[in-house]
Amino acid sequence: MRTFTYGLYVIMSKEGEVVNAFTANWLTQVSFEPPLIAVSIENDAKSLSMIQHSQTFTINVLKTGQRELAGQLGRPYLKNPDKLAGIAYTMQQDAYPVLNDALAWTACKVQNSVPAGDSTVVIAEVVEAGVQSEGASLTMNEAGFRHAG
Repeated sequence: MRTFTYGLYVIMSKEGEVVNAFTANWLTQVSFEPPLIAVSIENDAKSLSMIQHSQTFTINVLKTGQRELAGQLGRPYLKNPDKLAGIAYTMQQDAYPVLNDALAWTACKVQNSVPAGDSTVVIAEVVEAGVQSEGASLTMNEAGFRHAG
């Protein structure tokens, strides 16, 4: 399955005053009308419980060359609770964290979730989106990662 083409994304969530992020590659659009996206999140990820409680999250599309950022944010929250230190982001509608250096972002509201082995597939509707700069998206192939999710 490592030969499948994947992008790298930073999924961000906010629950109360806590903001967290993780690097994901198992993400796809599943519907045009309404616009739906599915993302697979590891069951033991801090962000999964935050997303399940808040019912919101943001997909930040990384630019080519942002491998280091993808790696930093891919570290587990429990071992690296300060991994967002020094990383600039803004809030959209007080619920959607957006990386300032992202290529683009998509704000999502959870519609459903399905257990899937060691992960949970979250299906969410796009409620807002924005493009912040021009460029190419970072891919798993460019980053050389074996897994991000």
